[in-house]
Amino acid sequence: MTEPGPSYTAPDFTGCYRHPDRLTGITCRRCRRPICGECMTEASVGFQCPKCVGLGRASVRQPKSGFGAALRRGGSPATKVIMGTLAAVWVLDLVTRGLVTGLLAMSNGYVQTGQLWRLVTSSLTSGQLFGVLMNLLVLWLAGRALEAELGSWRFAVLYLASGFGGATLFFLVAPLTAWSIGATSAIIGLLAANMIGKAKSGEDIRPDIGLLVLLVLYSVLVGFASFGWVTMIGGIIVGGLSGAILAYAPRQNRLTIQLVGMLALVAVCLGLVVAKLAF
Repeated sequence: MTEPGPSYTAPDFTGCYRHPDRLTGITCRRCRRPICGECMTEASVGFQCPKCVGLGRASVRQPKSGFGAALRRGGSPATKVIMGTLAAVWVLDLVTRGLVTGLLAMSNGYVQTGQLWRLVTSSLTSGQLFGVLMNLLVLWLAGRALEAELGSWRFAVLYLASGFGGATLFFLVAPLTAWSIGATSAIIGLLAANMIGKAKSGEDIRPDIGLLVLLVLYSVLVGFASFGWVTMIGGIIVGGLSGAILAYAPRQNRLTIQLVGMLALVAVCLGLVVAKLAF
């Protein structure tokens, strides 16, 4: 009498849950739904369907920088927009023979007459070709990395706030007839904020302090009478304070605190301007 062999059960073939006309014997490791070859994604054990793969990716927490932004590689849209704007202003200024800078640059006399937009638009002016090339170079080398740490909106707000701070101090200190371009003060504010972030992470910031001091001293030596160095000091002050707000905001309600804190800094600067206009 022949001994019976081992029992064998054919796999239960059924239609894929996304493509019912395709029979399959494979199921998703997580949800157990049938999946065809097109829908399966290899996992550490078995296969997963597209929906479970998406849910798994969504559940993975993105790493955060010291400023509370999700770390991302590449892109840097805010940096590129600012660089493009600085370059475009210089080209238009060249075509119009200085008209654009004349309308956007910081002028204490014109602000005194009510042209308050110059407190913001001065951050878009770089002056001569050497100035715009240097600003573009610093933004390309340091701006992209800082934007990856801050996130695009924080980076853009920090740039404008630093430039606004530089223009505010210039308006408070420089004579009524003084003019100034503000892109450098906005950029140096970015560097000051980055220094604060590095300090929080325990990195050595002595080279950063040395760089800021050298930049201010160079500006003083080259153009002491023009008071351009004043805008750099204002940019460092507001940039540094903004960096502290961004870096040391508590985790709970961090985004709201960062936004309110930076808006408060801008409000203080605007209040100082209004106070001088009034008196």
